[in-house]
Amino acid sequence: MTTVVGVDVQSIGEVAQSLAEFGSRYTRRLFTDAERSHCNESPETAASRYAERFAAKEAVLKVLNVREVAPSWRDIEVRLTSSGRCEVVLHGVAAELAHLRGIRALSLSISHAGGVASAVVVAS
Repeated sequence: MTTVVGVDVQSIGEVAQSLAEFGSRYTRRLFTDAERSHCNESPETAASRYAERFAAKEAVLKVLNVREVAPSWRDIEVRLTSSGRCEVVLHGVAAELAHLRGIRALSLSISHAGGVASAVVVAS
């Protein structure tokens, strides 16, 4: 397995609009219980936290090189470590695809500024 990088950006405003329009129907479809709990801790930062996680999920899909069978959005989970860093945990179809692609580890960096959230995933 060679190193593969996935990058994605997401408009925080678009996520805020989806949160306002669809509420929990939107978040339940895309995010795990733990992700929703973390993002909803502060209403002021919820949209940016959700946008960061959505960008991370998209970046993971790029490194998985999804073609035939796409994993569920909730098969890709962004968690906080005890040190406060974010990490990606794969479940179900996403974990199977990573195994098939020879991916042993994923590193994640997320950020937001200027109304945009970004994520970079490095797979090895």
